[in-house]
Amino acid sequence: MSKEVENFLNTIKEVPFLLILDTVQDPHNLGACLRSANAAGVQAVIIPKDKSVGVTDVVKKVSCGAHEVTPVFQVTNLARTIEMLKERGIWIYGTSDDAESTLYQQDFKGPVALVMGNEGFGMRRLTRDLCDFFFKIPMYGSVECLNVSVATGVCLFEVVRQKIKL
Repeated sequence: MSKEVENFLNTIKEVPFLLILDTVQDPHNLGACLRSANAAGVQAVIIPKDKSVGVTDVVKKVSCGAHEVTPVFQVTNLARTIEMLKERGIWIYGTSDDAESTLYQQDFKGPVALVMGNEGFGMRRLTRDLCDFFFKIPMYGSVECLNVSVATGVCLFEVVRQKIKL
């Protein structure tokens, strides 16, 4: 469990809206995800320390300053951090190509942590096992999937759309 994340959660006044990026390795993707997270009002981004790109100079440049205003927590044990979030009543939503329901069938009005997986293989098994709900982004063209940063933006702003309707 990350004490930093736990302490941060004690300071926020709004309903939690978090982004978890499981082993995103491309600095351009991480920077774009941070930029979208900030634009969507995400309170914090959580990434694992191992097997993920950190907040490098490229990430900082691509994030256009979002890395300075949206907290990024690099945690040693992502699974324990997710378990701590669940204990605090935060629902963990994961993306999966084989999910039966779509992004637009989810109810994101409560406390949300959105999990996005690695560019190539998605979420690790343990991360996947800890998700409460799975959804997919409906795809109508011939490509199989979206880039992780594009998919993150699509998902974050569906959460925003639903929260604004509150």
